[in-house]
Amino acid sequence: MAFRSLWFWLACACLGCQAMGPQEPAEENEVVEAAQTAAQLWEQGQEAMRKSQPGLAVRCYEKSLALDPRLNRNHLSLAAAYLENGDDASACLHLQEYVGAHPDELGIRVHLADLQLRMHKLTDARREFDRCVAGAQDRQEPAYGPLIHCHARLMEIAEESEDGYGEHLHRGIGLSLLARQRGKLPDPEGELSTESLLCRAAAELTAAHEERPEEARPSFYLSEVWAMLDQRQPAIRFLKHAADKAPFSDMTAAEKRRLQVQCHCLAGEQQIK
Repeated sequence: MAFRSLWFWLACACLGCQAMGPQEPAEENEVVEAAQTAAQLWEQGQEAMRKSQPGLAVRCYEKSLALDPRLNRNHLSLAAAYLENGDDASACLHLQEYVGAHPDELGIRVHLADLQLRMHKLTDARREFDRCVAGAQDRQEPAYGPLIHCHARLMEIAEESEDGYGEHLHRGIGLSLLARQRGKLPDPEGELSTESLLCRAAAELTAAHEERPEEARPSFYLSEVWAMLDQRQPAIRFLKHAADKAPFSDMTAAEKRRLQVQCHCLAGEQQIK
């Protein structure tokens, strides 16, 4: 990803963000004037960015932030300006500030994680990508694009860290997500069919399960993959294994909810029989 070219996207994203958090009613004219001046300085920074003057933009944004620290869109704008200037470290600090104030903005968090990975801050990047996965899973509509991107990056981090379990796990999850996405297309049996993707996912997740049989996550995703392949017996076997290991394993909140729902459905089916 060309990070320096991201400044315009990041700057435009500010326009849809809340400019400030909740404030106490400000009666003093000085407070009102400071807020107005801060907003004007931010606009001047935006204009400087449009004119490809990131140095001037940084000075405007910093003055704006000094006048009104609650105008936290300055952090996003500063990140964009520093990226344009080639200062990844400063951009990273301001993206962290912005994400801290807006934890639900998934797209910005993904950019932060990508930047941390670019800077070879593997532990920080892994943590952020994990948070992105959890956030994407909690959305009402499946966010396949961000999820596949994050699992691909987590797989790269695991590979670089010589973490065989993580490499197999995230490759397997990513393939299963690709299969789900593929299944929604008009031609699900195209050049790379849904079934072939699911079979490859099953192989990777099985390797992860064999490497760490005490973990619930590989078994949980294996149960879903086998279910999509209409293989009921292995799906049930791995679902039960995931349920046994879940209390002692690291799973996202959404994964735990899905596991509970699937176990409840299985229990209902067995009672009917």
